[in-house]
Amino acid sequence: MLVNLGDKPAAGFGEPLELMKDCHRRIEHFLDVLRKVEREFGGGELTDDARRALEASINYFANFAPRHTADEERSLFPRLRCEESAEARSVMIELDRLESDHREGEANHALVDELVREWLAAGWLEEASRRRLRRALDELASMYDAHIQVEEGQVFVLASRLLKSEQLHEIGEEMKRRRSLTGCGAQSH
Repeated sequence: MLVNLGDKPAAGFGEPLELMKDCHRRIEHFLDVLRKVEREFGGGELTDDARRALEASINYFANFAPRHTADEERSLFPRLRCEESAEARSVMIELDRLESDHREGEANHALVDELVREWLAAGWLEEASRRRLRRALDELASMYDAHIQVEEGQVFVLASRLLKSEQLHEIGEEMKRRRSLTGCGAQSH
């Protein structure tokens, strides 16, 4: 089970909306890895590859995914909320729901992190914990599926039409600063 952490992003900070989409692909990838390992090993003894895959996935969600949430909530969404067009107003309720999804996701990610670390430390997972892990992973998959569709199908499309190139540049610079504060470059989304 090979997990690539160092794949170069498809876009750079000069294209922040594309960079956010690239992060979505990483979120989908690492969530898929977690789900596959859980299904294949069922809370039992892990191979070295499966162990590395779990570690890489939970580390991604603990260290890099929060930056993506900040990119949206601190950089993109506030700029959209300042737009006064009818088109922008129509997406405002979606922004509130997306932020609610982020909170829901954080809670499920915390549970997944706890249970996977327990599995890694003990070498196995009790059946009740395994059921909780599977339920949290299923909830995350369902949430992300709908969440990403709204962001990519509505929010990012609207942002590309309404926001000026200077605003998009500012968003990209803010994303870059978020990553440089922790010593990680553009490849860590």
